[in-house]
Amino acid sequence: MAAFTVDLPDELLHCFYTGGRWIPGTSTRRVTLVSPATEEEMLSLPLANGVEVARAVAAARAAFDSGPWPRMSAAERAGYLQRFADEIRARLGLLARLWTAQVGAPLRFAEGLIHAGESRFDHFAQLLDDYAFSERRSTARGHARIVREPVGVAALIAPWNATFNIFAHKIPAALAAGCTVVLKSPVESPLDALVIAQAADAAGLPPGVLNVITADTRESAQLVESQAVDKISFTGSVPTGRRIAEAAARRMARTTLELGGKSAAILLDDVDLSTALPALTPFTMPFSGQICFSQTRILAPLGRLTEVAEAYTSSVRALRVGDPWDPATDLGPVLNARQYQRVLGYVEAGRREGARLLTGGGRSAGFDRGHYLDPTVFTDVTPEMTIAREEIFGPVVTVQGYQDVDEAVRLANDTDFGLSGSVFGADAERAFEVALRVNTGHLAVNGFEISPNVPFGGRKLSGLGREGGPEGLESFLETKAVFMPTAP
Repeated sequence: MAAFTVDLPDELLHCFYTGGRWIPGTSTRRVTLVSPATEEEMLSLPLANGVEVARAVAAARAAFDSGPWPRMSAAERAGYLQRFADEIRARLGLLARLWTAQVGAPLRFAEGLIHAGESRFDHFAQLLDDYAFSERRSTARGHARIVREPVGVAALIAPWNATFNIFAHKIPAALAAGCTVVLKSPVESPLDALVIAQAADAAGLPPGVLNVITADTRESAQLVESQAVDKISFTGSVPTGRRIAEAAARRMARTTLELGGKSAAILLDDVDLSTALPALTPFTMPFSGQICFSQTRILAPLGRLTEVAEAYTSSVRALRVGDPWDPATDLGPVLNARQYQRVLGYVEAGRREGARLLTGGGRSAGFDRGHYLDPTVFTDVTPEMTIAREEIFGPVVTVQGYQDVDEAVRLANDTDFGLSGSVFGADAERAFEVALRVNTGHLAVNGFEISPNVPFGGRKLSGLGREGGPEGLESFLETKAVFMPTAP
């Protein structure tokens, strides 16, 4: 079993980045990072106290109210963002290794997917080349000038499972809009944002434009409730998202919330499994199912249900569970003991409620330490079962049958979530027509893709707002209309 051997500079281990400076943490409270693969302690880092949270917010507020960033031209901000992107690119290898070390993402998975985050920095730098921050519209008296302005100070909050990539949804969009930001790192994976701060510092971002703290629940609430924060962009759980929405609503702070999913993959009756399953399987339980857009409910025609269930189960059994540092590993451990027990609880609920287990369902053989679970597949699943309704966030997938397309759509929509989904069939346009009927924010036909120029986000309990593309930029903008008389 490989160990965590990445050498890190002192500022990443002892400091927060505030107002353009590395400031040592003063709190006695610390977080210890424990390897999901070995259960060994790796590092200990400081947690921000209330004074440090207030200092980060004040630095961002001053940089917005008095600094140059929101007053720069779009072209000037684009130049900084491109340098920022270049500095991020120079650190991608480190960021991939941190993903593996902190939360157990297989290194091959991390090295492949880390580029999705990099591409967002480039995208928003390029988007500034032609985005219309102002326009004119004719009116009865003359014309109106429509101006899109940065919303202000933005608190950006990412979860542990894909910290860099999720921050990469948020940071370049906020900065491109002209906002200043406070990044709140998760306690499980605090190092990503500190590496991002290194890159921002090297790119020469003005002081206070980007600030980084690692905070636990109480101090995170302080950040969200601060009157000096104008916008909150949060990715994480539904309960926490609700609390943030309630706190923001009390003062009408702007919010973007991405809160998870229970996404369905609809296999149409003419689907070719030899091409569909290789495209679908990696996205049913990526990173051991600890990704919000995982396609965890497979819906198959009743006439082909047995064929689909057997073929999918066979493809899942071929996945290799192992050391996340091994390039041959497909699935590594889940995050920690709590997550491990949580997933096993859902497996037991599936059995108790009458679902039939096709494979997996317990600890992976050959590991005496680490939080390893076998990929698990259930069939004979009905819509009211817990495993068909709740987000498990583990390597557990259900295969359900449907009578016709109408029932497939009904089953896909019979969930409190609405984040992602997919449709597979021989006729892509027919599949598209089915996709239009699914009540979710992001779908794919005969494959899967997330692109920086395309909006991503959910409906229902999956959240509010969109990230990515011009829609992601606009979530950090306010619109002002100024009526003007006809020029003499």
